[in-house]
Amino acid sequence: MPRRPLHELHRRLGSRYPRLAVLLVIAQGHAVVAIAIGVLARYVSLSTGEWLALLAVTQGFTLVENLVVTRVAWRELRAVGAWHAQPEDPGRAIVAWRAVTRLPLRLVGADAALRTVGWAVLTILIICLVAGLPAVPSGLALGLAGTVVLSGGVLIRYLELELVLRPVVEALAPQLPDDAYLDQTLSLRWRILVAVPLITVVAGGIVAGFSADDTSLPSFGLGVAVALLVSGTIALGLAALLARSVVAPLRALQETTEAVATGDLDQRAPVLAGDEVGRLARSFNIALEGLRERERLHEALDAYVDPVVAERLLDEGPRLEGELREVTVAFIDIRGFTAFAEQASAQDVFALLNEFYGIVVPVIERYGGSANQFQGDGLLAVFGAPVALADHADAAVTASIEVARVVRQRFGRRLQVGIGVNSGPVVAGTLGGGNRVTFTVIGDAVNTASRVEAITRQTGDVVLFTEETRRRLRRDHGTVSGRPPAPVRGKRTPVRLHAPLLAGRVEDPLPEIEGQLGRLAAERRAAGAPEPGEAEHAAAAAASDAPGTAVADGRADAAGERAPVDDAGATSRR
Repeated sequence: MPRRPLHELHRRLGSRYPRLAVLLVIAQGHAVVAIAIGVLARYVSLSTGEWLALLAVTQGFTLVENLVVTRVAWRELRAVGAWHAQPEDPGRAIVAWRAVTRLPLRLVGADAALRTVGWAVLTILIICLVAGLPAVPSGLALGLAGTVVLSGGVLIRYLELELVLRPVVEALAPQLPDDAYLDQTLSLRWRILVAVPLITVVAGGIVAGFSADDTSLPSFGLGVAVALLVSGTIALGLAALLARSVVAPLRALQETTEAVATGDLDQRAPVLAGDEVGRLARSFNIALEGLRERERLHEALDAYVDPVVAERLLDEGPRLEGELREVTVAFIDIRGFTAFAEQASAQDVFALLNEFYGIVVPVIERYGGSANQFQGDGLLAVFGAPVALADHADAAVTASIEVARVVRQRFGRRLQVGIGVNSGPVVAGTLGGGNRVTFTVIGDAVNTASRVEAITRQTGDVVLFTEETRRRLRRDHGTVSGRPPAPVRGKRTPVRLHAPLLAGRVEDPLPEIEGQLGRLAAERRAAGAPEPGEAEHAAAAAASDAPGTAVADGRADAAGERAPVDDAGATSRR
């Protein structure tokens, strides 16, 4: 049958197509049996009534067998009907695909073959009884003829079932996941080893039946036996050679694709001939080269862009629409970098920055963060974008403490950092114009983190995080020292700060915290900004208890004086 008309019928009939197509293929068994009875009339002499009775009996046997087979087919095709009812359901599509692909083998498999052989033996016995033929040699001759008929019928039914169900399989295939389990069907090797000999045997039997001058059953049986033996033997050898020449290149291509699926892109499919399989291997190698180029591009993007952002850019295109996200931002800055840069060569500065970022960025990524921007001696790390994190505040604080530790271990007093951490809503997406864009986050939370980092230079803390971050903490981060609310440029209300003592403090002597904060407050008053009242400080202090976090609070009055606390300004939570 032509391929396109079947697809058109499937489009027109929809859910009715599979059952109608299978029913038409099954019904062809009646025509095969009728032709076999017509051929038998050449060798067996019966009256017209006896031939009609024999035809009715054999057609009755065929009808019973076809009803059994149809019942099996209908049961399997229920899955296709369920998929047609909800075509968007991938689970139903998988079940339907499996049912359709295994149906041809189910309808000609062992159960069907045993039933068909039983009907054939019964038919031969009836013919021998009606015609008065001996079991040997006439019965054996009829058995050989029946073998030819059954072989041809099985082959035709299997091939036609695969053909008529192809439109259904192709409609289901797009919804089949790449990792879906595939039921075992008849392999290509066995298709060749079975189909080629069967075709040869059927053709040889037909030729032997119609070319013999002697119309006696023994002569017919002998001719069929010789044809079956010769054609079957030769065909089987040729089929084995054909299977090897076709299957071996396909197996090599399969092994290559499996290696590529595991990530080994250095493979190359062997092009063993200029036929369809060789052209397929060549096309695969061309596609594989495209994968290598994509992988090289991916590696280059990963070096310049966050790996998650790079993946999204490759999948979604060069522009990522801005999304409102709840994140925690950590701004990391190297202290005293300007003075160092003035005294060192450009090469030394470059080498130091690369060494510094080489140990800092892996820590950020280890805790789910993204190194969003490198700003000379500063780094903006984002937790919660582009990948959402439920515990972004905990991840940012933990990563900041770890950064402080690894920097202290690597550089000692040679290089010190300040880290400001803040949480809040931002817009995350690509920003830029023309052909130059960058993925970034924009919002007040980012600006505040930068200003908080600047305050670490005054307080002497390595890490400071805001009250907004503290409210979002879910885990214990050791002893946390509360800092007096600090005025932040651009904000009317002072920001309450906290310092995790695990991050330590700078070793260089710095002015007292109170004096520095007092100086910041004085600068704020000189700029005309209102000074916070005592009630604001009390409200901020009341909000400072976070689950799993020990907080020691130091309050500053309007003049910047602080109530006495212990040397670290902290208490431990037991």
